[in-house]
Amino acid sequence: MEKYKDKNESLGSRLEDLMSKMTVKDKINQLNQEMTNRYLIDELIEKAMKGIMGSCILADNPFAGSTEYHTMTVKDLNKIQKEAVEKTRLGIPLIFGNDVIHGARTTFPIPLAQAATWDFELIKEAASIMAREANSAGVHWTFAPMLDISRDPRWGRIIESPGEDPFLGAMYAKASVEGIQGDDMSAKGKLAACAKHYIGYGAAEGGRDYNKSEISDYLLKNIYLTAFKAAVDAGIATVMTSFNEISGQPVTSSEYHIRQLLKQELGFEGFVVSDWCSVQKLMNQGVADNEKDCALLAVKAGIDMDMVDRYYDHIEELLSEGKLEMVHVDDAVRRILRIKFMLGLFDNPYFDESESEDYMRESDLLHAKEIAMHSMILLKNEDNLLPLCKQNKVALVGPIVHEKRILLGSWSAGGRPEDVISLYEGIKAMIGEENILTSANPSWYDSIYRAVKNSDVVVVALGEDENLSGEGRCVSSVELPDYQVKFAKIAKELGKKVVSVVFNGRPVSITELMKYSDAVLYSWQPGVMAGAAVAEILFGGFVPCGRLPVTIVRYTGQIPMYYNTPNNSDNRTGYYRELGEHGNYEDVSDAPLFPFGFGLSYTSFEYSDIVCDKTALSLKEINEGNKLTLKIKIKNIGQYDGYETVQCYIRDIVASMCRPLKELKAFQKIWLEAGKEIEIKFEIGRNELAFYNNQGKFVVEPGKFIIEIAKNCVSVDRKIEINVDD
Repeated sequence: MEKYKDKNESLGSRLEDLMSKMTVKDKINQLNQEMTNRYLIDELIEKAMKGIMGSCILADNPFAGSTEYHTMTVKDLNKIQKEAVEKTRLGIPLIFGNDVIHGARTTFPIPLAQAATWDFELIKEAASIMAREANSAGVHWTFAPMLDISRDPRWGRIIESPGEDPFLGAMYAKASVEGIQGDDMSAKGKLAACAKHYIGYGAAEGGRDYNKSEISDYLLKNIYLTAFKAAVDAGIATVMTSFNEISGQPVTSSEYHIRQLLKQELGFEGFVVSDWCSVQKLMNQGVADNEKDCALLAVKAGIDMDMVDRYYDHIEELLSEGKLEMVHVDDAVRRILRIKFMLGLFDNPYFDESESEDYMRESDLLHAKEIAMHSMILLKNEDNLLPLCKQNKVALVGPIVHEKRILLGSWSAGGRPEDVISLYEGIKAMIGEENILTSANPSWYDSIYRAVKNSDVVVVALGEDENLSGEGRCVSSVELPDYQVKFAKIAKELGKKVVSVVFNGRPVSITELMKYSDAVLYSWQPGVMAGAAVAEILFGGFVPCGRLPVTIVRYTGQIPMYYNTPNNSDNRTGYYRELGEHGNYEDVSDAPLFPFGFGLSYTSFEYSDIVCDKTALSLKEINEGNKLTLKIKIKNIGQYDGYETVQCYIRDIVASMCRPLKELKAFQKIWLEAGKEIEIKFEIGRNELAFYNNQGKFVVEPGKFIIEIAKNCVSVDRKIEINVDD
């Protein structure tokens, strides 16, 4: 939390003075978090008055971020806070937390879609708007961002993930933390952020939620830890642990992962909170026999706050028995109080009731539309069908034509369907109702023939229900269902041009849909401005620029498939390329349907040769901070102004460990007018060339490296070889 250093130092004496006045029970009470709903207000007021809790989560079940539930008003929360501040001996304020994931009321695209923008200023601003709205509704602390690197689209929570790449995940982490917390967490409209789920939750075996993970320390540090390190470096206030075990040890009870790796090696200075009842679940996982065992293991591991199960009530007994040291309790309390001081709760504990619920500003909605447009990925555009002419007669068919709730996605309980612009409404506003043809029931393909026959082009709106992804919503197959593909098939068999718009939370396989679609726009679940954003792209108001943050497989059987994999002993890597008779599978292609980093545009870009200021550096020079500078010219040779995401990948040819065939290490998203050219540069140094070796050391090894500048991970537009001399 280096960026908050001066503020921290000024709070030190106040914190230590408070600690000196606290009894053991006072300290233990700070470690407990209570669940809430409107019907528990009297009980919570009593608990606050007795000072037996340190925090409240504004939820009464672990899925409250995805479901309707009875929360409290700002007035209710101030009543509870008043008891804690004015009726207790020490007057320690409560911290109110909530699952505000991709918008409070103004719902932005799901996090995976936001990562598809490859635009972290947009993500930072969305996080800032989310924080302001949530703070106005009675939230101090949000359980976001979710930073689980995920390589398995069957896992329902991939929708909250930044995708499969650690570098992209780190950039997402930094932008989210900066947007949520700002430069001063105590400022109005800012929150404490929470990096979750630490760690390896996205590697759940078989894509089954809450399942075990098998992750070597080498992979943990090079893949799964990177985004969390970026969050810590950005000054994140809190971290939430994950439910899973790693190689036989539940993270909730792992001193190595929490106390050693997170707090000591990464230098995390905030506090760690368990996930919902994950302390209790240590009994389910077979490492604890009773509630007291659970509390002992969790505190020793370094979990500072216990979410909702109150197992930390056993701490006093554990101290008296000599099984637990007071130093662990004191460390946890200091961490929690420090964040409360940094949030300004001791000086300003109450929410402003006169300005509550600062929602849905016009500028917020414009930003929601902009980030939604940037997130959408053009996957196919045969014969340049898109953009469409506004005078076309457009048949709108498919199950998502009039849908609203689905477009908000999972973990959007603060969003309201009535706020959403549906696809029909967005296109209607763009071309007028007179140019839209649809049936009485556009989601039933037996009734769409008349509309399709009389149209110039057919737009098919497909996707999945918001309840098919998210926590506990895993699937065994990621193929788009046949009944949805049939909409496009009918239109194509009637001789029509077909544009398929896919609204999904996870990356689904659309292999069959591609056969019957002339154009495909992958629109994710884009939030409150969904229909308006899609309409802008379909009719040329915005040139698509989204890039995949994950691989899209051809078939479920290819999972897991991700781009940054090493080669193997028989050169059958699973990396996506066609390997012929020596391929990975006999029955399907070795390649994915769409690779990481892929995305089309309405315009085209030409890359010139790389110019490098030097092609060799010594190990000593690199470790002293010297860098190589690559320059490349990019020219827009198409007819439209547009964005291009120029990606830089690096391969370490020979190393002491099996290194990936390529890794994303830098990128630049540039805006370029048609016919214009720009020179951009990339600096390559220690951070780009180093990796964690089998001793856990971050090292650059001497040898050859290949640097590729590309449009996606398989499009090698330009490359150069450099040497690191011993």
